[in-house]
Amino acid sequence: MVKKIIFTREQAPDSAWLEKIRQAGFETHHVPLIRCQSLPLPEAVQAVLPEVDWVFFTSAVAVEAFSPYLKADFQIATIGPQTSQALDKLGRACDFQASSHYGLDFIQEWLDLALPTQKILLPQSSLSNPSLAEKLKEAGHEVWAWPMYETTSNPAGQDQLETYLSQEDVIWTFASPSAWQSFCAIKPHLASSHQIAVIGQTTAQAVKESGYGVDYQPQSPSVEEMVKEIIKKEEKKHGIL
Repeated sequence: MVKKIIFTREQAPDSAWLEKIRQAGFETHHVPLIRCQSLPLPEAVQAVLPEVDWVFFTSAVAVEAFSPYLKADFQIATIGPQTSQALDKLGRACDFQASSHYGLDFIQEWLDLALPTQKILLPQSSLSNPSLAEKLKEAGHEVWAWPMYETTSNPAGQDQLETYLSQEDVIWTFASPSAWQSFCAIKPHLASSHQIAVIGQTTAQAVKESGYGVDYQPQSPSVEEMVKEIIKKEEKKHGIL
């Protein structure tokens, strides 16, 4: 039986990746379990825009939400290639791209540049970890961090879950703890043939804390690496799908 891979993040993988997955013998389905909505820019942030040196982006969603306020003279730091690609679509290039996909590593890599005090904007999700801004402040930089977009469960996606929970040979993929929490909110029963793939350590921890196991986790946290890990393990397990 052909295995189904369910993508639960808001954005579906790009068409090139979907084609690679299908060529590897899987069905793909997109069931978005979270949704992100841009929030107004706080007045305090608007007031400092003329003085800003850097904007730090930790997700493509943050790039899209902040794009109306992105000035030509801002220097831009991104957490990795996916976030940088979102900038490319706006015709902008990043000035610093971290080699790590983890937030605190990203901050440390930038701090290693040893720049004098900088004024930094950090537009984030409503669920973001405050430790990134704290680390920058501890190093002596002026930082404005705020929720640029709100992340909530997507009822339309949750309503689709039963369709796939009742089927066999399903691999559920989760790219954030919030997507996993949205999944758990319906109190799902996973059949023995169902498996769980996560993008990285933070999501894996959320899954394990809920009493479930993780079947696929890439060494480098990205959707592409997660998919590669699934394909590699399945081919090793079955020879040919």
